[in-house]
Amino acid sequence: MSLIKSKMITDAMPSDETYKKLLEHVGLPEGTSVRLMVLEVDYDRKKFYCCLSGGEMIDGSPHMTLVGQAAFEALCNLDAPNETLTIQEVKLGETPLKTKVKRTLDKAPRNSKICFIGDMQGELDGVLSSVFNIEQTIH
Repeated sequence: MSLIKSKMITDAMPSDETYKKLLEHVGLPEGTSVRLMVLEVDYDRKKFYCCLSGGEMIDGSPHMTLVGQAAFEALCNLDAPNETLTIQEVKLGETPLKTKVKRTLDKAPRNSKICFIGDMQGELDGVLSSVFNIEQTIH
């Protein structure tokens, strides 16, 4: 079975408006650099661009936290060769998270953008990021 390998994209940025709201929300001064969970993912000889966004799906629509929205916008702002965008909710359950993530990647076309949305501060805190095997950062 293929291994997921990821690199954090440190210069991925949301809109200026969302970035300003994010800094105010977490109490950081203007000009502070914030790294969002936006990843370049290699899996099964294909590349994907993913983000880990806090929030949940309600009636089929994403409802993101401010940090989740910032990560989603940063993902959308990436210049990628494929404009396919998928929003996939992830939750803990009987099926291991790694299996759920791999199923999503298996279905997606190469170079597509995938937003994984879920309770990043609760049940997925530290768990989902380990599934992506983040090895290094890129700028």
